[in-house]
Amino acid sequence: MTCLQYCINGMNDRIFSFAKTKEGKMMIGAFRKLLTIRENQIKELLITYNSYFMVQAAMQLKGMPNTSKAVIEFMTTEEFAALNDEIGKTVEGNYPMLMSCMDRKQRRKLEALFA
Repeated sequence: MTCLQYCINGMNDRIFSFAKTKEGKMMIGAFRKLLTIRENQIKELLITYNSYFMVQAAMQLKGMPNTSKAVIEFMTTEEFAALNDEIGKTVEGNYPMLMSCMDRKQRRKLEALFA
């Protein structure tokens, strides 16, 4: 599966479930404060959302424990930097297409997260 296919698969209601989690709420709050343009806020949420689950999968494949310390350790690796960069480029380069994967109601709901 390519990074683009992975991101496309995430363009559904699961993103709203993520937004309700402690981590999701924290990220949305930060993006509201740090970014003023709605499109950039949504892009960062998509990058974070996809990175969050890819990090979990990569750590599981490497046999790493699912602890805060292990996540922080993984996030300091070159492997994470490359993964995050790839997701960022994918979201940035395919944003209109990714948004077209959601219906109108989902897009409005996504925008409302930052209202």
